[in-house]
Amino acid sequence: MKKIALSVLVLYISLSGFAQNFTKDENAIKQLIEDYKVSINKADTILGVKVWADIPEVSFIHPRGHEKGWNGVKDNFYGMFRERFKTRDLKSSNETINVYNNVAWVEFYWVYDATFADGTAMQSKGRETQILKKINNNWRIVHVHYSGMPKTGEKEGF
Repeated sequence: MKKIALSVLVLYISLSGFAQNFTKDENAIKQLIEDYKVSINKADTILGVKVWADIPEVSFIHPRGHEKGWNGVKDNFYGMFRERFKTRDLKSSNETINVYNNVAWVEFYWVYDATFADGTAMQSKGRETQILKKINNNWRIVHVHYSGMPKTGEKEGF
């Protein structure tokens, strides 16, 4: 009976530690998503470099292109946001976080309200997947793929 009780106690402690680590990772990733949105809203590459990994494998697929490496993301994506838009407001919802050791992926829906440099307002909606890697104990984005909302018409979305 003592062996069973001891085994249950060891299992409980092990699972508690796993749950705490998962919660710690999940909280760090939630903060990363918030920092990512702020970096987009401010077109802030100083904050951007803190959320993106600076490794050659970094990529960003979006409707206007495909960026490679942090410099490509910084120059072409953040640069485009900085030059084209006077105001930017990216909001996310329905975030799902999946952690698997030192890799995680995040899915969410977003709404982007902005004002072009000429004063024209716009709104777009879509969904995004981010792949994250834990580097030196910090979560960093290594890949983003975003697209518009699903097409649901009879002959749309193919």
